[in-house]
Amino acid sequence: MIEINETILQKGRFTESGIKRFKNTVIEYSFLLFEKSKKFGEARKDNDSDVEINYENVQAAARTIAASFGIPQPQKWKIWAQAGEYLLTALCGYLGSQATQVNAPSYYTLLFVISAVLGVGLFITRRTSKN
Repeated sequence: MIEINETILQKGRFTESGIKRFKNTVIEYSFLLFEKSKKFGEARKDNDSDVEINYENVQAAARTIAASFGIPQPQKWKIWAQAGEYLLTALCGYLGSQATQVNAPSYYTLLFVISAVLGVGLFITRRTSKN
């Protein structure tokens, strides 16, 4: 779909790794632009006509892609930490209700405290982490 002249990049003082990354980025962007342009064309077509990708579809796709640049994505460990918080909160609720029963084993209270401390620790770590 795209042909990139490496000579121009070399004259522009790109390193080998820079050239490779540049090419990969341009190719990925072109495929993304192609797919989004098709989707805009499909969304805006009349029911009784064929899909046509026009200037407006390509521009809308380019604006959509550009708008997504710079949006920070949550790190995977933070997502897992938050899921762990939810699970530990549920575990605290269960253990707390079981620990208050008349014939409850004493280790329920210990497990309740451990899960509460772990849950709070995960919350603090996730919320105070810069990255």
